[in-house]
Amino acid sequence: MRIPILAYHALNVHGHDYGNNDHVAFREDLATLCKTGWHIAPLFDVVSAYLGMTAALPKKTIAITFDDGSDFDFHDLAHPEFGVQRSMLNIMRDQIEFSKPSPKPHATSFVVVSPDARAQMDKACILGKDWWRETWWRDAVVSNMMAIANHSWDHNHDCVTPVAVRKQTKGNFRCVKSLDDADAEIHVAADYLNRAAPNPGTKLFAYPYGESNNYLMQEYFPAQAANPFVLAAFGTQGGVMTETSNRWHLPRYVCGFHWKTPEAFEQLLRDGE
Repeated sequence: MRIPILAYHALNVHGHDYGNNDHVAFREDLATLCKTGWHIAPLFDVVSAYLGMTAALPKKTIAITFDDGSDFDFHDLAHPEFGVQRSMLNIMRDQIEFSKPSPKPHATSFVVVSPDARAQMDKACILGKDWWRETWWRDAVVSNMMAIANHSWDHNHDCVTPVAVRKQTKGNFRCVKSLDDADAEIHVAADYLNRAAPNPGTKLFAYPYGESNNYLMQEYFPAQAANPFVLAAFGTQGGVMTETSNRWHLPRYVCGFHWKTPEAFEQLLRDGE
């Protein structure tokens, strides 16, 4: 097993070019994946194969993820400075119409779960236009092109008050080092997702800021593995997922950090292959 996992942030809209707009980058990268014969598998299928729950996946398999779960993942939105942004889901639909890939592209959106946290982050972090909702989650699942997964209750974000972490230490996820704090950020979020948008993706977790710690990786997640609400957890450390990757800190490549140009993306694919 050698599977690259890609991460995009649809909120990264700072211009019209590949290097400053993840929608532009994703459109071009998706075309490259389809043109070069990559099998784009749902992330849950990748985890299932990794855990031996299903058969091995084809060679040249890759998975796509989106982080934070703003409306830019699902809806075309008119950015006041940079114009209408085609949603990440609709970019996949456009590629299907253009190249008719088989299987169809699929992505997993890791969403911030708390409605109050999303409302606060919408005002503080983007444009205050109510573009961080959950109204589209079920429709995304029904599309069979997107899963909704766990990116924590409130991202422990420094613009959210209060956060779930008891001591109100914000702005990182390394501070989540107790059962109460971990349950408040992860287990409560998983339960909410199972009610709001039931789908296999709810059992996947991506660390906010890409940050983990020994407590989460070595104690918290292994302790729930017998009756899991999380099957696997993902960081942002880069590298290809293999059979020996840490189940509770699986690697992802992040657009704009691990690659910034089409040429760098093509090199990433060659390394992954």
